[in-house]
Amino acid sequence: MQQSVDYRSIYLVPELCRELPQQVCVIEVSPLLRAVLEPMATADFDTDWQQGKFAHLLGLCLSEIVEAAQQPMLLPLPRDKRLLPLLATPERLPPELQVLERQIGASSRTIGRIFQRETGMSYQQWRQQWRLMRAMELLATGRSLSYCSFELGFASDSAFIAFFKAMTGSTPGQWLK
Repeated sequence: MQQSVDYRSIYLVPELCRELPQQVCVIEVSPLLRAVLEPMATADFDTDWQQGKFAHLLGLCLSEIVEAAQQPMLLPLPRDKRLLPLLATPERLPPELQVLERQIGASSRTIGRIFQRETGMSYQQWRQQWRLMRAMELLATGRSLSYCSFELGFASDSAFIAFFKAMTGSTPGQWLK
């Protein structure tokens, strides 16, 4: 986190998690889920979650999490030592594949195999995911659309908006709301 954030956490016993996503994921928090999480997170530790309003809050929370849209926010990092220069400056746009080939002295096929094996993605998919995550970070910290577009190597603001919408289903402005 680069700025102040509000943070809430809830802890669930394993029996309640059977229907929840089994992998780490980022979900869209609906207004209803947001409203449910606050009283849950601030409830006394010895609250009885099996009756009354707290049982209803818990059931609604679990239902909202199950139905929540997932955001593509995970970026697995390759571990191959040849790619360390790529990861040395995580805030810098990863190079295009041809440039990366020259930088590390490996063919595009070798780079592709490394990325597929270690991240489950092609290099191009990984680079696009990196750009999306960096875009979200920049937008969330108040950077302008033009700044994001330039910083992420897009030819124009409209190209950046089209990319963002293709990746998330919403424009940067809609996403920020």
